[in-house]
Order: sequence, then C-alpha cells, then structure tokens
Amino acid sequence: MNIINFSGGRTSAYMTKRLIDEGLKDYLVTFQNTGKELPQTLDFINDCDIKWNLKIVWLEYRKPNSFEVVTYQTASRDSRPFNELLDHKKTLPNLQFRYCTLELKIKTLKRYLKSIGITDFISYNGIRYDEPRRWSKTPGDVILPCVKWKVIKKDIIEFWQKQDFDLKLKEPYGNCDLCFLKGKSKLSIIANEKPDLFNWWIEKENLTGYQFKKEITYNQLLEKSKNQLGLFDNDPEFECFCNID
Repeated sequence: MNIINFSGGRTSAYMTKRLIDEGLKDYLVTFQNTGKELPQTLDFINDCDIKWNLKIVWLEYRKPNSFEVVTYQTASRDSRPFNELLDHKKTLPNLQFRYCTLELKIKTLKRYLKSIGITDFISYNGIRYDEPRRWSKTPGDVILPCVKWKVIKKDIIEFWQKQDFDLKLKEPYGNCDLCFLKGKSKLSIIANEKPDLFNWWIEKENLTGYQFKKEITYNQLLEKSKNQLGLFDNDPEFECFCNID
C-alpha cells in the first residue's frame, strides 16, 4: 500500500496531485490533524479533497495511545489532539524532544493503518529538492518524490498560480500556528499581528512549568515583541510538518 502523507502545505498537495496523475496505484491519502492548524489549512485540505477527489482520511490522536477517524466538518479546531497528548505526557515537546510530530502525526497514522490490517506500506512525504536540510534527515524508508523530480519552491509557486484555488496563508504563518520550531523572528511578527494565538502556548507553559523553547517563554517572547520588530532577526528556525510551502 502507498501512503501519501498530506501535511496541508502547498508542496504536499502538489506531490499528491502529481503522484496520482502519473499513475500511482493502491494509494491512501491521509492527514493527521493536531488541532493547532490554522483554519486556512483545514479549508485548503478540504478544497484539494473535493476538487481532486482524493478521499483523504482525516485522523486525530486520542490519549493515551489511540486515534480517531474524523472529517473536515468534525476535525478539532480547539487543540483537542494536542491537549490530550500533553495531558498524557505531562511535559512539553521542544527542539530536543519533538514528540508532538512522532505522536500526533507518525504514530497516529501507524495505529490507524494497523487497525485496518495494513502493516506493510510505503510512505510519501512532500519535501522539495531545495530543502536539503530536511531531506538529508529523512529515514530511508520514506520516499520523497519532489526530491526525485528536483522540484524547487519556484515550481510550486508556478503550479499554484495556475490553479483556481490556493492555500490562503503566507509567511511567517505555518499550518501549526506557533510551532516552536519557528525562529523567534517569525514568531515576533505574528505576536504583533495576531497576539491571541499566543494564549494557548502561554497557558501550557504556565500549567506544566516547562517551556517549548529553552531560552525564552512564549509570554516573554510576546512581551519583548511589542513595538520591537527586528529584535530576533537571524534567529534560526527548524523544519517540520507544519510548513505551508
């Protein structure tokens, strides 16, 4: 069985469409919702599903180690999967301990596949050729079609310019609203534009006593960002499943 991992970004959507158009057989398209995706991401996935007849399987983590099949209509918009994971773990994920991707995305998919009798499968992920930092760390059992096709960001942009719909998000926003892998410079921009997005992240740090970023709390980041754009310029960021492109 071929499993196409639809992250909700433009590249994964492009990869999905091209794989199917080029004749991939015995495939299943899946999306694992964390509950922290921005609404535009869920709308985009649903648009792709309807317009391209993808029959996407929507999945969500359930504690302690389970999952639920949901739909675009019933998918959590209130952080439920992430909340349940944090309740179970009693700590917070961070750069060194990225268990959110492992549990909310990878293991949730594997649990679902096992439940329907699929234990032998090939995974396809949407990573571009011009993202060597990402694809160089990808496990060897995951296929990266866009790397094979030598697809770069310019190709993705041109593809979506020709479509009659698109993901209605631009940088610095990502599919996961304030992913801790984002650099502080991007988070600082969001802090000034949409400070309410920080509420959940600050609440979780206050409740657990842990931090998503070792060097700064989300509350400190929010406060320091007020009227201080550029304060965190050149702060490094790290790639994850929440990319929009």
